[in-house]
Amino acid sequence: MEQPSVLTFEDSVLDFSEESRAELARQQDLLDLVKDERKDQWRGTILPLMLMTFTGVFIFLYPKALWSWFISGLVLYSWNFLFLLLPTTRKVVHNSGNVVRQKKSKEQRKLAYRRLLNKPKLTVEILITVFLGRMVPLTVGFTLILGTGMIVLLGFILTDYKAVAGLANLMIFQVVLIFIFYSLVNFLQPQTQGMTDIARSWKRRIGMAKLKGRAASFMVKAAAVGVLLILAIIFTAAMVLPSYTFLTLVTSLKEYRIWDVLLFIGIFIEQFWIMRTFQSMMSLRTANQALYNKIDRLQELMERANEISSRTEEDLARCDAMLQVTREYYALMLYDIYRTDLFGRLPVYLVGPRKKYIFDEKVLSHLP
Repeated sequence: MEQPSVLTFEDSVLDFSEESRAELARQQDLLDLVKDERKDQWRGTILPLMLMTFTGVFIFLYPKALWSWFISGLVLYSWNFLFLLLPTTRKVVHNSGNVVRQKKSKEQRKLAYRRLLNKPKLTVEILITVFLGRMVPLTVGFTLILGTGMIVLLGFILTDYKAVAGLANLMIFQVVLIFIFYSLVNFLQPQTQGMTDIARSWKRRIGMAKLKGRAASFMVKAAAVGVLLILAIIFTAAMVLPSYTFLTLVTSLKEYRIWDVLLFIGIFIEQFWIMRTFQSMMSLRTANQALYNKIDRLQELMERANEISSRTEEDLARCDAMLQVTREYYALMLYDIYRTDLFGRLPVYLVGPRKKYIFDEKVLSHLP
């Protein structure tokens, strides 16, 4: 049986340089595509905003429509991920330079899959990053949709309109909770691996606290547990409570005629348009920022690799430094940005795991 060849230090640097150059070219091509689609995109938000304003005025004249507005908003909020399954077209950027990667065999993919499952922290990080990263572009659209309903509701309360009194407190609490949830999602910045950076910063704090004694270590760990508990409560409530609110609103409806059903369908279509328009706009903005950061970081890693290769110190020190660069590179390239659109319009860019790396056993061996 032929033994695999052992890469020398020069070979590993050369392989890294070729692969990183190809990835840099690919990321720059993707950035050019994002920049092109961002041009004059704000014009597409004018009609949805005008229609939303008109609907807000209409609800003041026909108060029963307020509950249709909230019910539709909660349906979209709870099930928006299903709309990603609608027929789409994709633009895929393929730029691999001169790098030829061997296709993984079935056994190699199985081995990589097992290694991934044996890394629970990495698996959880990927799931959370993908789940929350896809929520970031939705924050503006749902803030506008639910904010419009909130303004109208507060207007009714201030004018002592009795018909909304029974459900007003529940709706205010629900909308405020969703706003807090989206604020936290934006703060965590999952689309740029912000959660990973926060986790690492807490790990460093705990490590530093251990050096100061048990009391300091206990305080930092207690603070970390407290923050996680609060986040878990808010996230769980933001996911579960809308179902209760939705059922409460539906069961409270009275004398819902065919006109109201047609109005609900119209409101649902309107809100979907608003949601998708601003999801597209914000995802392009997020992708633009993420790609700039990724390209800067990639160029920095390439410069470090070149600097390491020019050193004259012992091979062991150079190999350790190069290994660290490789680890940071794979951690950076673990996620990719994917483009999807709705029948060729309103493109949305989403964060997802890069299959090229996520099912590569060699790559996973470099990740914690």
